[in-house]
This record gives sequence, C-alpha cells and structure tokens, in this order.
Amino acid sequence: MTTTLRRRTTRVLAPLACVAVAFSMTACGDDDDAAGSDAVTVADAWARTSASSQTVGAMYFVITGGAEDDTLTGASVSTDVAAEAQMHETVMAETEDTMMTEDTGMTEDTMSMDTMTDSTMDMGGSMTMQEVESVAIPAGETVSFEPGGYHIMLMELAAPLEAGNTFEAELSFEKAGTITVEVEVRDE
Repeated sequence: MTTTLRRRTTRVLAPLACVAVAFSMTACGDDDDAAGSDAVTVADAWARTSASSQTVGAMYFVITGGAEDDTLTGASVSTDVAAEAQMHETVMAETEDTMMTEDTGMTEDTMSMDTMTDSTMDMGGSMTMQEVESVAIPAGETVSFEPGGYHIMLMELAAPLEAGNTFEAELSFEKAGTITVEVEVRDE
C-alpha cells in the first residue's frame, strides 16, 4: 500500500512541480523586464514629410534615461534615406539687439519670459539651429527631440520623405550603446 501511495503522490506532485517551476521562471522573466526598464528607451520616432525639392529633413523622438546618466553621442540612417544625420538644437540667435534693450536696460541674462515684451522680441530675436556633439540624458529623465528644440537633421535626402513610409535610424549612446529605432514619416 505504501508503494501505491507513493505512485499516486508522485502523479499529483509532478504536475504541480512543473507548474511551480513555470511560475518561478515567469518571475525570473519579470526580473529581467524590470532590469530592462533600467535601460535607456527611445519612443515615438518620427520624421516630417518633405517636398520633392528639399534636400534636408528632420527626425524627432523621445528618450527616457535609464538607471544611470547617459549621453546621446550620434545618430545615423541608411544612405538610402540621407547622406548624413546630424544632431541639432534650435536656439535664440544672439545679436546685439537682443542682448540689451534701451527701454528697459535689462540684459538677456536678467530677462525672463514674463518681462519680455513684443518690442524686445521684435528687435531681432530670431531662432537658429546649431549642431551639437552630444546631448545629456539624465537618469530617469525624459529628453524630447521635437520641433523647436533638439532634433536630428537628415542631410542630403536620397528621396523625399513621404507620409506613411518608415526607415530605421541608429542612435549611439555613451553607455547604452547603439539603439535602432523605426522612424515613421508623418505629415505634421
């Protein structure tokens, strides 16, 4: 009778042991996913449509920092898309007219958006783009590449960027390495 009881117990416990192992492996998978959430992520990658006569395009996305600070050091796309990808930032152009206004005597350093008037903005305050070598990605913070801010310029487009098309881009990070993203062309 002892042998029969052992066989029955084994028949019942064996499937339960398999289920327990499956649950423990699932739990390990959750730990891996949690570790993955500590990595840099890139979301919502898109590019603007371009006219057939345009030779440059722009690409945007959102980067969320991982567990430690990182730095975006470059971007690239296939030569089927563009000859080169450059990181740019849109900034206020500095001219003598925007550095100081005669009416207020305030320098640009002491002006806030609250104290700026239409006359100070009309005095030559224009936006310009400048190439940047890197962009800091603080741990756990979000950095948006968007119109009017950081963006990737696609130089010497191979063909117009048409709505609905997609292409791959590689973003290079100091610590996270290379992340490949799929970029959707949008008519925005």
